[in-house]
Order: sequence, then C-alpha cells, then structure tokens
Amino acid sequence: MQQPPYGQHGQPPNYAGGQFPQYYPPPTDPYNQHKNNPQYPQYPQYPQYPQSAPPPSFSQAQSMGGDEENNNYNVETNNKFNPRPKYQDLWAAILFLLHFFAFIAVSVLALRNYAAIQRSGLSDSVQRITLNWSTIWLLLVCVGVGLVLSIIYLTFAERFPKQFIKGTFLISIILYWAMAAYFIAMRYLSMAILTVIVAIFYTLFWFWWKPLIPFSSVMLKTVTDITKKYKSMVLVAFFGLFIETLFTVWWIFTIIAAYQVWYPEACRANSNNGNLPATGGCQTGRIVVIDIFLLFSFYWTSQVIQTWIHVTTSGVFATYYFLEGTTGGVPSMPTLKSAKRASTTSFGSICFGSLIVAILQVIRALLRIAANESDNPFGAFCFACASVIVNMIDSLLQYFNFYAYTQVAIYGKSFRESVKDTWKLIKDRGVEAIINDNLIGTVLTMGAILVGIITALLSFLYVHFLNHVGSGYTPLVVFLGFIVGFQMMAIMGSIILSGTATTFVCLAEDPDALARTKPELYEAIRATYPRFIIGV
Repeated sequence: MQQPPYGQHGQPPNYAGGQFPQYYPPPTDPYNQHKNNPQYPQYPQYPQYPQSAPPPSFSQAQSMGGDEENNNYNVETNNKFNPRPKYQDLWAAILFLLHFFAFIAVSVLALRNYAAIQRSGLSDSVQRITLNWSTIWLLLVCVGVGLVLSIIYLTFAERFPKQFIKGTFLISIILYWAMAAYFIAMRYLSMAILTVIVAIFYTLFWFWWKPLIPFSSVMLKTVTDITKKYKSMVLVAFFGLFIETLFTVWWIFTIIAAYQVWYPEACRANSNNGNLPATGGCQTGRIVVIDIFLLFSFYWTSQVIQTWIHVTTSGVFATYYFLEGTTGGVPSMPTLKSAKRASTTSFGSICFGSLIVAILQVIRALLRIAANESDNPFGAFCFACASVIVNMIDSLLQYFNFYAYTQVAIYGKSFRESVKDTWKLIKDRGVEAIINDNLIGTVLTMGAILVGIITALLSFLYVHFLNHVGSGYTPLVVFLGFIVGFQMMAIMGSIILSGTATTFVCLAEDPDALARTKPELYEAIRATYPRFIIGV
C-alpha cells in the first residue's frame, strides 16, 4: 500500500463522491471499519461512545445511509448537551457553601476586632500599623502587576503562537540560570543547587521537546481561533479573574487581621522587630486551626473558581467541535448556556473535584512548613519526602480531573463517573500519546511561574530597599507575592488549557468532526500520528 503524504497539511481527506484516497481503502462496513484493525482491539467494544455517520456538510455525497443517518447524527450530537440534566454531587455543593459561610464568619470577626483595636489605639507600635498597611498595599500592587502581565502574555500567545512557545522556554531557561548565578553570588547554597538543577532540566527539555513545537503551535492556533470566534469565553475568564482577585484581596485582609487579633502579643512584638520566635512558643491551638482553615479555604475557593471557568469554556469548545457545520449548527449563546450548566447542575461535581485537590494542597503546604521548621535533619528529610509524594499524587489527580471535567461539561455526568469514563476513552483510543506530546500546558505553567517570580521579585525589592516591614516578614511577603502572580496567570491561561483538553477528549470520541471543523489540526495529527487516524 502506498504511504500517505503525511507531511502535507491544509487539506482534509477527500471523501466526497465515494472516492477514498489510496491509503484509505473503501470499507465494506464504514461504521465498523476499525474492527479489522489490530492496533485498537478495544475500540468497537466501547458502547457508550458510539461512532456515528459523518455529518452532511462533510460527506453528504457519500452513499452511507443518506439523510436518515445524517439526521441520526444530529440527534446523537445534540443529546450530548442535555437541556434537562439532573443535579450531580449535590452534597459537595452544599458543603462548599457551608464552608464559605464559615470563612465569611471568620473574616468578619477578624476584621471587626482588628478595626476595634486600631480605633482604640491599643497597638504595639506605629511600626506594627505600618507593617500591616505596607504589606496590604504591596500585595495589592502584586495583584495589579500579575493581572497586567497575564493579559500581555496571553495576547502575545494569540497573535504569535509559535514564537510564544519558543519565547517562554528560552526566557524560563535564562531566568533560572540568572537566579542560579545570583544565589551562588549571595552564597545561598541550597537555593543555588535547586535552581541549577531546574535550569539544567529546562535546558535539556528545550532540546528534547523542540521537535514537538510545530504541532503544539498548530494546536495553540486552533484553540485561539475558536476563542476569537466566541469572545464571550474571554469575558468568562475575566469574570473569573475578577472574582479570584476580589477573593484574593479579601483573603489577604482576613489573614492579616487574624494575625493581629489572635496571634500572641509577645510574638507580634518580636516579629515587628525582625526576630521571629520559635514556632512552638507562639502557635496556640486556636491560631493553628484558623491558619489551616484559611489556607484550605483559599485553595478550595480558588480551585472552584478555576474549575468553573474550565467547565464553562469546555462546554463552548465541545459545542463548536460537535455542532459546527451540522444541520442544526451551533445554538445561540453557547457560552451563557454552558455557564448556566456549570453554575447549577454541574456545580456539585466542580466542588467535589476541587475539594480533593484542595485537601492535598493543604497537606503538601503543611509538610513543607514542617520540613522547613524541623530541627531534626532526619525529620526534615522525611517531611520533604512526604511532601514530594503528596505533590505527585496532587499532580496526577489534577491531570485526570482536567480531562474529566470535559465530560462533565458535555454530558453532565457526576465527577467520579467522568473521571472513569474519560480515562478509559482516552486510553482505548490511543489519544494519550498525543496528549503527552502537547506542550501547551507545560508552556502555560512556565508562564504562570514567570509571572509569579516577577511579582515575588517585586515584593522582595520592596521589602529589601524600602524596608517598610520587619525583615522577619520578608519570606512571607515574597511567598504571597508569588502566589498572587501565579494565580492571576493561571486563571487567564485556563481558557487555552480548557480548549486543548476539550479538543483531545472530543477527538477521542469523533475524529471525523475535527476534519470538518479544523482540517489544519486534523492534518497535523494525521501527519504526526498516522496510526491514530488510520486506526479510527
């Protein structure tokens, strides 16, 4: 058999008039041609994802069932977006609301008591007031810087996708080597070793992943083109970013007020003078519980906001993927309808998945703190190892969740059912090879880290040169600056990540639809992964 011209992009396979290309011999049973292919023996045994005839706009001239089967295709496709879905994981939604009411109660109590202390003049010193408001204004500036950098960064990604991917890699490599040189010059040996290791890996990744950049560029261009077509998704991201920003600022005020109201007086006085006492002498049971709860609330609420954006935008991308070019076409206001599903019937599934991630993130943060504050080297090592294990579990879970939420957006399934079905679907169809070669998620993560580092650097320069706060607060302020900047970029990048994940899941269900809506991406996949396309 003559091999297909895989290097040629831009034109989909010519199926019209029953003329199959030489490398696509006409099957006797076009709906089950994959059964004779030994590459994917499990594919025909996956009944919950039935293959349907190509839509009329793509292969109307084919003699494959005519209008009746084309109408069946439209019925099956529209059933993917059930107009009357039932509520899923309702208990998780209720638990999230109860938790948020508890956060409001803690915040109001802390802010009221803090305001009363300030009005009564019962403060430790003028320096203590300066500490609070200087830190607040600094972190507000970090929020603004993170927002502006995120907008600029993603605007560049839309206009120059290939240069965006290459530039992010190169800037990250240069930045990490520069940080390593700085830490070596300042004789921060532990940080220098860690940064050098990261810089070496980034440099190696550049050479290993460079051949994958063209495919990732096509994928990025495809996603950004759909984003431009439905600009309301950008509004969804900005709305989520606005809510995330408000919550972050609110959380910052709350945690500072809680520190001033409930932290022991002696510890506050020593901290204001730059002398941080031993943790064991200052951490009462009450402040420990409050700290853990506030940290948990920050992670869970942030995860819910980000996941809500993801489910909403995934619904829009999937609607375009399956309905564009069909007889019925894409319905009006797809973003609004997707947002409604994410805010009502699928909100419990969003809260459920976010809850698991938030718990793991809190455990990881506590293990890192324990490792840093442990006086026993062996104990610190054990805490660090446990933190690494939890981090791996967290990363794996978020990886599954991200693709599973696409099933939530399309079918309105429960969270557990979506995780199980999505992984089986991707595994059976062989799409995991394409997902593993996609660099968009890696590049956006690098971008979020870059934005976080820039905001953290701004925080450090503010503390170091203006010296408005005690030196004991420098690590805390720098850490919060990094978290704020990272979160801003993560929210903005969620649109691109959602579009990419949705495309992969939809590709596993119906590759023919991709050839109809985005032939350039279809040809790129056929050129790079011919076994997947032929296996279908």
